[in-house]
Amino acid sequence: MKLDGSTMKRTSEGDISATPDEGVDINPAGPKRSRWGWWLGGLAIVAVGAVAAVTLLSDGAGSDSANETVALTFDEVVQTDLIQMDSFDGTLGTDDGDPVTSPAQGTVTSTAAVGTMIEQGDVFLTVDNEPVVLLYGELPAYRDLTATEDSMSLGGNVSGVVTEVVAAGETIQQGDVLYRTDGEPVVVMYGDIPAYRTLRDLSDNMTGTDVLQLETALVDLGYDPDGLATVDEEFTDYTETMVERWQEDLGVEEDGQVSLGDVIFIPAEAEVLAVAVEVGQSVAPGQAIATISTGDALQGADLLQLEQALAALGYDPGTVDGAWDSSTKSAVVAWQTDNGVEADGAVNLGEVVFLPSMVQVNDVLVSIGSAVNAGTPVLGISSADKFVTFDLPAADQGLLAVGQEVVIEMPDGSDAAGTVLSVASVASGGQGEATFEVKIVLVDPSVAIGLDEAPVDVEVVSDSVSNVMAVPVSALVALAEGGYAVEVNTGSGTQLVAVEPGFYADGLVEVESSGLNVGDMVVVP
Repeated sequence: MKLDGSTMKRTSEGDISATPDEGVDINPAGPKRSRWGWWLGGLAIVAVGAVAAVTLLSDGAGSDSANETVALTFDEVVQTDLIQMDSFDGTLGTDDGDPVTSPAQGTVTSTAAVGTMIEQGDVFLTVDNEPVVLLYGELPAYRDLTATEDSMSLGGNVSGVVTEVVAAGETIQQGDVLYRTDGEPVVVMYGDIPAYRTLRDLSDNMTGTDVLQLETALVDLGYDPDGLATVDEEFTDYTETMVERWQEDLGVEEDGQVSLGDVIFIPAEAEVLAVAVEVGQSVAPGQAIATISTGDALQGADLLQLEQALAALGYDPGTVDGAWDSSTKSAVVAWQTDNGVEADGAVNLGEVVFLPSMVQVNDVLVSIGSAVNAGTPVLGISSADKFVTFDLPAADQGLLAVGQEVVIEMPDGSDAAGTVLSVASVASGGQGEATFEVKIVLVDPSVAIGLDEAPVDVEVVSDSVSNVMAVPVSALVALAEGGYAVEVNTGSGTQLVAVEPGFYADGLVEVESSGLNVGDMVVVP
């Protein structure tokens, strides 16, 4: 039988015959047909099926034989995408990470239990009852994260008992009281020269740069309301008058002189990073009182990941740009307040551990009450991510790339999404077949909770076509003289329509034909 692009018809009487003008050569014994039936891996594409019955009557109107009824099953011609998948044997597991080390020196007062999943914002352990918190970030913590990278220590020049002291995290400006001893204030003024002597009016007038910065500060604070001061390096009667006005506002003795210890000069407005004394403590000249920020605002990648972590936890650090500002501080204070720790607005070294993602505690390496130093291993961890590894044959080396999506068939038969994390560039395998190790991360690790070293199948798209006309593979009819056709329902019978097969996937085959249309119904066994 040859089609030459023509059709054959199965009539309502059950005969297959050619239209006389189509020039179809018919084998008297009927068409020789065989159907292809094989299954190639791929994603299931379900065609809409239909079942119809066609009654085939025996030849001859007066035949004594019984009527013969043959039921034909039809399936629809579809327009679809076909995807071919290759399958590889893989192993599901986790990655052990480096142990978590204590970021601070002290005594371990608590740790997370084995098996605990630690997420961003959770506490790993406490050292001296101070929590060590996990935040997400690639860069390890290596410095205090606060207003500036530079700092300076402020020391006092008086003896006595501390009766008041500024708190860490506060901003100090010119004219503010830093602390009090025996009730007497020690005031901050701006200047680059440290106080080193008592400033007062002498008979021959005291002079010096320290006098100049005192007069500048007093004028800036408003103690020259009439603009009569000559701001120079000479302590005059009018300088003394400004000092007395300032002392009156402070509520101290108005003696017109600034004794050593009354004032501490700082370069500019600053944030108090730490306080070295507390109320009730006795202090002596030269003793450190507080540490303050100096210089430009802190910037850096570690600050950026802190801001990103705070934003992810629901705190607003303002513009997430890796530069410290008042919004960053406010977010830190809010986070510290919610966690019940000192809200000093700074994340000091030892308070957080940065890791890329959630982890699971596999081992506790210290006991409660153990003394630890910064760097002491305290917890064994593994990544909370779930990974699949498999060996990719060298012949398929170009099949996968980093970032590519794949399907993982889990041990229970369910499918999980995965993303290629790495493809080895160096082959292994020795004398055998060369392979390249592929590592895949599960998009949702929760689907693999409790599984480790489990066998899985990795399904990879190896080829595909888009928007093609397709029929079930079983609908193909192999013709004796070569070529293929499908048997199409015409409504009054069926007819063979020549097709050219193309891409195969998941029981469907791409076909090209001038006589076939999407929506036609074709015979399938």
